Amino acid sequence: METPPVSLRHGRSLLERISRASLAWTIDAALLGPAATRTELESCVSDCLELGVKGLCVLPRHLAAARRLIDGAGGALDLIGVVDFPLGGRPTARKVAEIGELLDAGADELDAVPDLSLLKTRRTRELAAELAELRRAARGCVLKIILECPLLEPEEMARGAELCLEAGAEFVKTATGTRGATRTDHVQVLRNAVGTAMDVKAAGGIRSLNDAAALFEAGANRLGTSRPRELLEEFERRRGGCS
Repeated sequence: METPPVSLRHGRSLLERISRASLAWTIDAALLGPAATRTELESCVSDCLELGVKGLCVLPRHLAAARRLIDGAGGALDLIGVVDFPLGGRPTARKVAEIGELLDAGADELDAVPDLSLLKTRRTRELAAELAELRRAARGCVLKIILECPLLEPEEMARGAELCLEAGAEFVKTATGTRGATRTDHVQVLRNAVGTAMDVKAAGGIRSLNDAAALFEAGANRLGTSRPRELLEEFERRRGGCS
């Protein structure tokens, strides 16, 4: 599994302990707005390659074009497809079919939304079966399962994370960013549930370097944000331009 590049602390210690390149390598940029255009996609891919972030998360309709742009630039940028985003309400078979389409279009990683009503109603056997289907469909691709923590109780978050681990997903992710911001206690619950056996991606409402530091401290080791440039430029300002 991935680990944070350093032992992180809030605020000043983050600046002292991590390089800009290491911070960039924890970031999945996101272009997931429903009105996002091809021009915005081209600009976002260019930004991500310039910034050196780990990945870029895009809507299915943009994925093939993003693949061509990344490959054409010869850049090192993981392309992330979203599965049944943001609601997770489609039947499992539809999600499995979508995974196949995303992989065919060139996805390197997948961020998938499961049927969280199964978690809310304690139908965990059915949820485990869906997660197992998603894992099989994803084959060797990195799979992140989005639990939408702002809608869940702590015990539901913990049980959901355990099911993601049992299914063999590489990451449990806090939120889509459409139903509220991720809090540090969300990350703590997920990290406590999976220990060191799984990665935790925090996404939703990450607007500043202090937000990032707090989420790292809580146990995240990947960040999803639509503001990668702002975070990295803030880091550079506070570090005096040091890399």
